[in-house]
Amino acid sequence: MSLLKTTLNGMLSPFDLEIRRKPYIYHCSYLWSEDAKKAGMDVNDFVEKDHLKPAPAELAEVLFPYISGGSVVCELGPGTGCYTRRIAEKITGGEFHIVDFDQYTIDFLKQYLKPNPRVQFHVNNGSTLPFSASDWMDAVFCTSMFTGINLTYFAAYIKEFSRVLKPGGHAVFDYFDVATKGGWDNLMENMARERPIFNYNYHATGTIDKLVDLAGLQIVKRVPTIRGSTFVVATKIAK
Repeated sequence: MSLLKTTLNGMLSPFDLEIRRKPYIYHCSYLWSEDAKKAGMDVNDFVEKDHLKPAPAELAEVLFPYISGGSVVCELGPGTGCYTRRIAEKITGGEFHIVDFDQYTIDFLKQYLKPNPRVQFHVNNGSTLPFSASDWMDAVFCTSMFTGINLTYFAAYIKEFSRVLKPGGHAVFDYFDVATKGGWDNLMENMARERPIFNYNYHATGTIDKLVDLAGLQIVKRVPTIRGSTFVVATKIAK
């Protein structure tokens, strides 16, 4: 926090006011929220319909076969909760941990999701998972996040996924792979935009394979998405 911000907040405190950074949930998904309101739709119904995120079908293929209602599951980088709400419905007797580095995303989801004693919310530091325990989770899920962070953060999180997973647990994530037609087409379409999205990150299959292997995980499935990304399902190898 800057000295100016600290000073101003001190002056505003008696009036129960505070200067804050613009909420991530709005500068990330503001247009989705506004368009959804205009269409009279829930924001995540709108995302599933118009933004190439068929969460139920994708979860049924890449995550749900590996968990049950009693599983311990973590989702990293939930966004507006398109996949989050489906996972929360699945976890009926276990634990569902939702993690994001942005407090406003967490605050939004606390209000958006139905009250559920199985769901816990966490703010992390942007590169590690906020859990001291190791070898205790059944699955870690992350989508549409590794498509927009650099390889250093990608590698750090893969290592963290392996740390918190039980042997035999599963890590599920997607990324843009330029060795696939979908990933390459996404790159070409993006660069053809009048204003390309420069925070997209593209990787090659061998790079991700090596990161996964070094983390002690083994890839069991790859699934292409209609967004051009590729889902990886990897299991933690028992030592």
